[in-house]
Amino acid sequence: MRTALVVHAHPDDEVFATAAATSVLHEQGWHVVLRVATAGLHGASDHLDASCALLGIDEWDWLGAAGQWIDDGGRNGPRTLAAASPQDIAEAIQAAADAVDPELILTVGSDGLTGHPDHIAVSQGVQRALQHLDCRALGARVRAQDVRAGAQLVQQLAPGQQVGSGHVKGCDTPLLEVGGASEQQRRLALDEYYDGLGSRPLAELLGVHRASSDGLLLRAVFDATGWQTDRFEELTAWSDVPSSR
Repeated sequence: MRTALVVHAHPDDEVFATAAATSVLHEQGWHVVLRVATAGLHGASDHLDASCALLGIDEWDWLGAAGQWIDDGGRNGPRTLAAASPQDIAEAIQAAADAVDPELILTVGSDGLTGHPDHIAVSQGVQRALQHLDCRALGARVRAQDVRAGAQLVQQLAPGQQVGSGHVKGCDTPLLEVGGASEQQRRLALDEYYDGLGSRPLAELLGVHRASSDGLLLRAVFDATGWQTDRFEELTAWSDVPSSR
């Protein structure tokens, strides 16, 4: 059986970044394995179990040792991935890959999808690990045109307010598309982490989430351009990946 290893910094990244791809791979008969580096801000187990069941992920576990890294809400403290040794992250990814022998690794792209330092650290860790692995790796990206389309939806509902943090920029380079996944399953998986973020109308969510929330912006991107498709750049082994710190 063909195996795909999905590597992410936080619970919920598997919904925002790679949900369509994991669903499609599962439908095609792949064994999909998720490794998550931190428990996130929500606590991982219940949310991840439900999310994985919805998104075709057959099993999940921690990247590295449980509790080795934490999500501190973007403050980039000493125990976050952003502050960790890049070599330590790469070695943890290599160990995960050695254990499951993947044909494919999925993670976030070189910009971290949202510019989050922890995401960038994981993407760079995959690139470092590829020096010692014989598999393909894809990093999730969004197109700049899709970010603009999503931002326009939010601006129409919240005129004059800042949309997103400014770190979700997208790219203009050609990307590989993986599509055909269930919109409903992805919406339900997002609801596992944020009540209604996947299923409630965007206008209602602005009473709960700030317009400057990147999660809300990505939700709007999905509304504007489709929930069923993920887009990726090819990641290559690179021994001189700049440190994310």
